[in-house]
Amino acid sequence: MADHFVDDILPNKLGIKNSKELMQYEEKIVAEKIITLLKDSETIEPDIEYFKHIHRVLFEDLYDFAGQFRQVDIVKQNSNYPFAFAQFIAPESNRIFNELKAKNYLQNLPKTEFIKGTSELSTDLNALHPFREGNGRTIRMYLMIIAYLAGYLLDYSQVSAEQIITADRLAFEGDDTELIKVYEKVTTEINPDKSSDPKYRGREITSKID
Repeated sequence: MADHFVDDILPNKLGIKNSKELMQYEEKIVAEKIITLLKDSETIEPDIEYFKHIHRVLFEDLYDFAGQFRQVDIVKQNSNYPFAFAQFIAPESNRIFNELKAKNYLQNLPKTEFIKGTSELSTDLNALHPFREGNGRTIRMYLMIIAYLAGYLLDYSQVSAEQIITADRLAFEGDDTELIKVYEKVTTEINPDKSSDPKYRGREITSKID
């Protein structure tokens, strides 16, 4: 199937054709849906189906394909690096999530090892880019849940969007140095004295998602 640029505005349920308006609406609904995801995060297994579930919950009001891996190839405009071809999404996603499960979803790791594992997972999922739209938000939310279950918090407000984009690009090209630095800045341990209190953990992670 023909390539689609990720910068293009895709058909949506609201008929929005302005990129700025679409982004504003996405931000609004994502902020609202995050609370829904957090309610069940204590009891889930963060496997491939949960990853799809995050995308579905975040974008079901906007896109018909919410929660479904893409069947078209996509590339980012002004980039020499295409994301995974559609035909490889199924086998590659199975590999990524099987390896993640074998690592117990990065749980029970010291901070340094958790950061390295999170950086590797972020790079794999970014290269995969399995959805037609909403990959960045879904990946960040998924990583926050992974961190939450492992006893850590990810606060992306500690770095700029430009830092994340640059670090992602360099990691995509094979150099994860800057991405590891990003996760060193955004990762903190959950207060061990309150970590057993789901209300505390819920408040903490919610405060990091703006």
